[in-house]
Amino acid sequence: MSETKYTDAERPIWVPHWPNTLGRLWQAIIATIAVVSISVYRGQLAIRGDGDWIDIGSMALLAFVICTWIGLNDNVIRWGIPIGFVRRVEDDAHGSGVSIPPRRAKLWLTALASIAAIGIGVALSENDKLAPVGIPIAGIAAVVLLVTLGFRSSVELRLFADGFVRRRRSWMFFFPRTRDILVRWNDVEQYEASTYRTSEKRGSGFTEPVLYIRATGLGVERPRDRLDEPNRMAIRIHMLAAEPNAILSLMKWCTDGPANRIRLTGYDSPDLLVPPPLRERLDRSRS
Repeated sequence: MSETKYTDAERPIWVPHWPNTLGRLWQAIIATIAVVSISVYRGQLAIRGDGDWIDIGSMALLAFVICTWIGLNDNVIRWGIPIGFVRRVEDDAHGSGVSIPPRRAKLWLTALASIAAIGIGVALSENDKLAPVGIPIAGIAAVVLLVTLGFRSSVELRLFADGFVRRRRSWMFFFPRTRDILVRWNDVEQYEASTYRTSEKRGSGFTEPVLYIRATGLGVERPRDRLDEPNRMAIRIHMLAAEPNAILSLMKWCTDGPANRIRLTGYDSPDLLVPPPLRERLDRSRS
């Protein structure tokens, strides 16, 4: 039974549409061990006067970025994200519901790594021998920080008794724009659990889960997402702060059972998105 006040008969059945895996997490651990080992070796050289001390800080920063970045990209598991991010909302048009906000960990990680790189670049620029390297590092990091904060997008999913809303926000020169698409539960024709590459360049990016939805009367006049089509809406479900399989299971549960939708209005409705324990999810994914 899941760790929630709902019994298994009163909640959606968790199905591994995107099988859980620990693959990327192990990659992060192995990469971090390798980078930390190099950092220790460089530190020993610096103590003996055979190496430059600045390498220690650079390698430590690299270890932090590798571990956190790859670990956070194991999006199918979401074992480290508390359900507290999912909250109840009140909407004037749709009433009470559940809001699944976007994940912001990558945004803040990139911002913090950029700030750290700027600091390292400034420190290098004060060294006569390393100044030609430090100034470009600080400049590139400053540009990355500006682009990260000034040009970004996010997706939020809101579930109500009458339907769900995909809310996309985009920032251009720090000015936000919000676009909503409403889909009624009775209009849903098909849910398609799929994957996509985060980068259009061949051989780059990560493979992440995406949910395609076909519904009656769905008219995406202008694609708000490059994965959208005129009769099919895409939800980049890995960008939401909840376990992807739990989200899709809840949406199917509401579509198949009209009486289930009223549960979305309850004060404990966020508990419907609590997935089974990690060990159970891994076992189901392997079966």
